Amino acid sequence: MAKNVKKFVNRDFAKTVDLDLLKRLIDPYAATIHLDWNALPADEKERREAIFEFFRGTDETFPAELLDALHKIMVLSNENGARLLHEQADLAGVAIVPPDEADAKIVTPRHLALRAFLDHRAVFDLTLDKFAFWAVKSPTEFSGAKEGVESRHTDDAAKEAFRAAASGYFAGRYLGKYCDVRWYPEDDEICILVLHGKNAVTANVEENGSERTLTYREIAQDTIRYHSATGRVWISATAAAERKKLAELFAEHMLRDKDFFKGANAEQIYTLAPIQRQGTGFRFNHAWDPDTNAMLVKEIQIDEGEHEVEGKVRYSPWAMTVRDSQNAIVRLVELAPDIDFDDLRINYVKLEFRFESGGREHKVIVKVKPPNIASFRNHAFEKQILEHLERNGIRLTRQPVATAVAAE
Repeated sequence: MAKNVKKFVNRDFAKTVDLDLLKRLIDPYAATIHLDWNALPADEKERREAIFEFFRGTDETFPAELLDALHKIMVLSNENGARLLHEQADLAGVAIVPPDEADAKIVTPRHLALRAFLDHRAVFDLTLDKFAFWAVKSPTEFSGAKEGVESRHTDDAAKEAFRAAASGYFAGRYLGKYCDVRWYPEDDEICILVLHGKNAVTANVEENGSERTLTYREIAQDTIRYHSATGRVWISATAAAERKKLAELFAEHMLRDKDFFKGANAEQIYTLAPIQRQGTGFRFNHAWDPDTNAMLVKEIQIDEGEHEVEGKVRYSPWAMTVRDSQNAIVRLVELAPDIDFDDLRINYVKLEFRFESGGREHKVIVKVKPPNIASFRNHAFEKQILEHLERNGIRLTRQPVATAVAAE
């Protein structure tokens, strides 16, 4: 963590941070970290440079509470963090930065996060939890047996049953004793944050000039986001087995159906068949959306796919990744003109969406990796992205269950 904090408290931080806020943050630890604020240079430029040099020496001997505070502030010191902080502050009926102060200062995301941590801790902590859902890189998506099945997240007994089951599972997997589950309902979605310990790590650290051994467990933040209208769930966890287990536990305790996400098409969410079929002729249709300026294939990876040999799954011994500023499919064919898409697999593509919003263009990179992963960071455009993918045949529409087809 100290290494990450040093990246955050960098020269740019020292030049722009509100010094009064920074002093308030570190005052409780000033004696421990041996920082005498009054001994800093009187000239503001020199003072900021001295602060930068001081924090450049940050290491594990700094108080854990201060490192933790700086790390948390760092997590929310970006555009997404600022947007979420404003949203939660509005819901709480507070102004993180009073209007008169906002007019006098440049309120950067870093300033906003620091001020929220100091003056509106409840809003800050709640936003930090919510941000965990935005920070997910590659959530696995599962399609449920049917649409419109409501979650039982208002039932305390069901919530406790889920927490106990998740705690038991991760305790058995990692031999840890900590598991906390936090619930965040939003419209027709329920967002669940599952915090638990991972494998114990032992490291040698320096403390007061001597060496000692420290054993600790990193806390994992797994996420579950269930959309009742579509019956689909997005889950993030370290391992695929953990994602499937969380889906099963959620289905069992929240939906009363352990097999809800185990249907034949449960994991068939995305396909690259349109690109495979059309090759260089593939073009995205986005004319229906006036707020979308462009959709580009910026990267493509091909390989031989997976095949079974004597009962064992064998993976492709090679892969070819091609990037291009406009059309990676065309670039791929230029580099390998004899390529035959019918004989190969498109492992993944990276798409660049360009959305017009708030008077400026926003670029969002989306990685689509079948059968059930579409990852992107800017979730402000999530609904548009998913609709674009569905309209262009990349995201599959729900397949009817076998019993429904037979009935018809």
